Amino acid sequence: MGKAEVGSSKWIGNKMKSKGLQRLRWWCEICQKQCRDANGFKCHVQSESHVRQMQVVGEDPRKFINQFSTDFQRDFVSLLRTAHNEKWISSNKFYNEYIRDKEHVHMNATKWPSLSEFIKHLGREGICHVKEDEKDGLMIAWRDTSLAAIQRKEEIAEQEAAEARSGAGEDRMLKKMAKRAAEEAEAKKAIEMKRSAAAAAAKQEPTPPAEGDSPVEEKVASPVVEEKKEGEEPAAATPVKLSFGLKAKAVPPNKAGLGQMKSQSIFKRKKEGGEERVVKKVKL
Repeated sequence: MGKAEVGSSKWIGNKMKSKGLQRLRWWCEICQKQCRDANGFKCHVQSESHVRQMQVVGEDPRKFINQFSTDFQRDFVSLLRTAHNEKWISSNKFYNEYIRDKEHVHMNATKWPSLSEFIKHLGREGICHVKEDEKDGLMIAWRDTSLAAIQRKEEIAEQEAAEARSGAGEDRMLKKMAKRAAEEAEAKKAIEMKRSAAAAAAKQEPTPPAEGDSPVEEKVASPVVEEKKEGEEPAAATPVKLSFGLKAKAVPPNKAGLGQMKSQSIFKRKKEGGEERVVKKVKL
């Protein structure tokens, strides 16, 4: 049974049936043909065209395997660069994005047995950044190795180093300023303490003399100015003695002292001016 002509209803029906992804085990990479079931793949393998292509591949299988591996790696890295650039993404998630294209190179035609081995190969060759995450497994990110990217990274590194140096200089300057401010504060505090101590000493009252000490007498010469009389000479100023002792004052003889009873009765005291007070006798 021959192939359907391009544009015919049968050809359109076959295209509609083969739309989307099919089983990978029913895909022939040599002939670039996708079969829909096991019977179709069996018939394809026994076809004359497939046998002829396999004879060509059998002459030098390494050449075809290396070619398929190169094409797979080129398409994989190109899509990673254009879709995600240098952002991290899970390798399994990105592989699902890669195989959406029906015409892509399948991994079973390459030299890598699994996706993990292929991702590790990209990391060893320095083509991509690879790290392992506990949640998403292997993570990949494209690595830009162009000359412009290298220059840009060097400029960024120099700028960061300059900022770090300037930041270190600012830190040293701030430390010096803080140290100077602390010293000035300590000096000001010491001056204030001295001033407060002097003020307290000035406000302190003098202490009284101890018992048995003789009172201190000071002689202060203060001139006494007397009015001049006509025809008289001014008298010489006599010094005045000032005593700051605690001498007991002498009690005049006429005044009753402490503990002495007055001779008169309280009813017979005289009024001021010599008038006698009228005393009424009260019988008890």
